[in-house]
Amino acid sequence: MENVSKSREKAAEETQQLEQQASEAGSTALALAAEITQLRDELELLQSEKTQLMETIADINDIITTKDAEFHDVLNRIEAASARLGVCTFMCTFLMEEMHA
Repeated sequence: MENVSKSREKAAEETQQLEQQASEAGSTALALAAEITQLRDELELLQSEKTQLMETIADINDIITTKDAEFHDVLNRIEAASARLGVCTFMCTFLMEEMHA
């Protein structure tokens, strides 16, 4: 009879320990689930920010491409004007020499 009582006490203690471990595991699982939810929310926010940044970068690239084309156009006009100026300078020098000759 005494052995049965001790076995029952031991079983009751083991059951209590198992219940406590199960409770702790449940609390840990709930905390992890909450952390996963928070991480998912943060991930969604970061993905949204990334999308916005990618759109901003695309806009900046469009502006740079437009300004680069404008710069090359101005540069081509400057080169053409310089060439015309060179011809005019040559002609003026030639005519001045002809007038003094």
